[in-house]
Amino acid sequence: MPLIAGSLLVVFLTTGFVILMMVRRLRNSPNRVIAYAAQPHGPIFREIEKRREEEVKQGALLLADYAARRQRTRIPISPKIPPKDGNDTGHDDYSSPPMLSLFVEDQSTNIGRRNIHAVKQGYGFSVGGGNSDFLIFLVPIPAGIAEIRNDGRQCAFIPRKPEFFPDLGSQPLQDCVGIPIRLVSEKQYELILRIDQYEDPLMALNRLLNSIHVPGV
Repeated sequence: MPLIAGSLLVVFLTTGFVILMMVRRLRNSPNRVIAYAAQPHGPIFREIEKRREEEVKQGALLLADYAARRQRTRIPISPKIPPKDGNDTGHDDYSSPPMLSLFVEDQSTNIGRRNIHAVKQGYGFSVGGGNSDFLIFLVPIPAGIAEIRNDGRQCAFIPRKPEFFPDLGSQPLQDCVGIPIRLVSEKQYELILRIDQYEDPLMALNRLLNSIHVPGV
C-alpha cells in the first residue's frame, strides 16, 4: 500500500508540473503556443480535420439519399414518342393562343409568370438558359436549345440542339403538351421537362368550388 500511494503521488506531482509549465509558457508566449496547437501535427488542426471528414461523409450520405429519392419519384417517360397521325382530330384546337407553362423537375416554380406565355400561332418560343422565353435555371444550360411552336392545330417541341435531348435527337415532338421530355446537360445532369396547359389558380379554384355539390342545398 505505501508503494502504491507513493507511485500515485509521483504521478500527480509530475502531471501538476507539466500543467504548470504549459500555463507559464502560455502566459509568457501565448502566440507561440497557439501557433503550435494549430500546426499540422497540433491538436487544433487534428480536430478541424476530423470535423471536416465527418462533414464530407455526412454530405455524401445526404447526396446518396437525395439521388435515391429522386430516382424513386422520377416521372416515367418513353424513349421516343412518335408524332400523332395527321388525320387525328383528338388534339386541342390552338387557333387562339394557348397559355403554356414550363415545368422543370426539381426547379422552383415560385418565379411568378416568368415561364408562362401565350404561344401565338406561327411563332416560336425558345427553351433553355440565358434569355430564353421558357427559362431553365436549375443547371447551366445554353440559350435556345429547343423551341415551342404553335401551327394552329397543335404545339410542337422542336430540339434546336439535339445533343441535349438523347431520346428525341432532332425529331420534333408533336402535340407536346403534358408529355415529359428528358434533357441531359453538358455535365450529364439529367432533367425532366414538361410543357403544361396553364390555368389561372383563381379560375381553377372557382371551377373546383362550383363542382362541389352539397346535399340539400
